[in-house]
Amino acid sequence: MTTLGPSLVFQNAYQLSSILDKHPSLSLSLKLRGSTDRLISYTVCTIRQLIQCSNQKASYQHMLLPDLHTFIRHVYRQCRLTPTVLVIALIYLLRLKKNLHSNARGEYDTPYKFFLASVMVSSKYIEDCVTHAPSIYRIVSPLYIPQELNAMERSFLGVLKFDLYVDIVDLYNFVDKRQEVLGLELGLK
Repeated sequence: MTTLGPSLVFQNAYQLSSILDKHPSLSLSLKLRGSTDRLISYTVCTIRQLIQCSNQKASYQHMLLPDLHTFIRHVYRQCRLTPTVLVIALIYLLRLKKNLHSNARGEYDTPYKFFLASVMVSSKYIEDCVTHAPSIYRIVSPLYIPQELNAMERSFLGVLKFDLYVDIVDLYNFVDKRQEVLGLELGLK
C-alpha cells in the first residue's frame, strides 16, 4: 500500500489510475531518493544488455567517448533531465530490445546512441516540447552532429514501430517493481 498525501491511499496501479481520474489536477511524479547513482547505474546495465557490441574503438569518434556511466551521468546532469524522462527512456529501451533481432550486433558507440535516442524521444514525448534536444545537441556536438542525432532518433523510432505511449499503469508497475534499484519513490503532485 502506498500513501500519497493526506487522503490518497492506493494499493496498486489500477487504484492509482482511478485516483488520477477523480483528481485530474494530480499527476504521478517520480522523486529521487538521494543521488542519481542508482538510476544511472540501472540505465547503464539495461543498455549494456540490449545487444552485444564491439569492445574495439574503431574510429577517432570512439576514442573521444568516456565510459558509458560517465557519459550518461554527464548528459543527465548537464541537460537537467528528470527521473521521469529517464524512466520513460528505460521503458522504450526494453521495448527496443523486444523488437531487435536476436543476432543484432553493434559498434562500440551503439550503447551511447541507444541512450541518446531514447532520451531525446522520451523528453519530446513527455514534455511535448524540444527543450532537452538543443541541450543534448550542444553536449554531444564534439561527437555527433545534429543530423546524426536525428538519424539515431528516426532509427530508434522505426525499431520501436513508433510505439511511444506509456500508460500510467505501466509506468507505475515499472517503477514499483524497481523502486529500490532505481532509487526512486512514486508520488503525486
